[in-house]
Amino acid sequence: MPVKKKKVARKAIHPAPKKAVAKKAPVKKSAAAGKASASPATAKRPLPLPLKKKHTLYIESAAFFPPNSADGYVDLFQDGRRTAVAGRSLSTAIVLPVGAVLKSISIHYTNTTPNPVLSFFLRKHADRHSPSGEIEMSFINLPPAVLPPDNYLTVTDTTFPDGGVIQDRFLHYLEIPGTGDFGAGGRFTVRGASVVFLY
Repeated sequence: MPVKKKKVARKAIHPAPKKAVAKKAPVKKSAAAGKASASPATAKRPLPLPLKKKHTLYIESAAFFPPNSADGYVDLFQDGRRTAVAGRSLSTAIVLPVGAVLKSISIHYTNTTPNPVLSFFLRKHADRHSPSGEIEMSFINLPPAVLPPDNYLTVTDTTFPDGGVIQDRFLHYLEIPGTGDFGAGGRFTVRGASVVFLY
């Protein structure tokens, strides 16, 4: 006879309760991470250039010499210097760093003659010839005047080529012609110069 199978009661299996998972707070990006994600244009932006400072260079009359030694010079201390041969030039080097921006040149002098004197701020190439028109940086007119108590005069020039920027490979100098003692006709002396520049 066939054996009857016993029915087995099946228990309902319930799934295990899910564990509550704590939500993580959003991570804040650090300043460094923010910079890293910045656009390339922003990331490569150059730092601002430092502002140039204003400087003043004083050149005393003892720095001025005649281009020709035979013209000689006479030093009058406070009144400045003149050539021993009347009507000749005195000149001096103007030493400025490349890249400086020249703002003004002032010439300090006496001129009791009846004539104005045209002085020159000049440059020449360090390694080649400087043609006329390139060598002249500025023409500075020095008019006569009798100014009590000492007849000390100053003329300032502010007009220069290249925006006043001192270019590479140039040698600069100041030439003042017409100095000397003309007796009853007066006297022209150079007391010095002062240069204002940014660097």
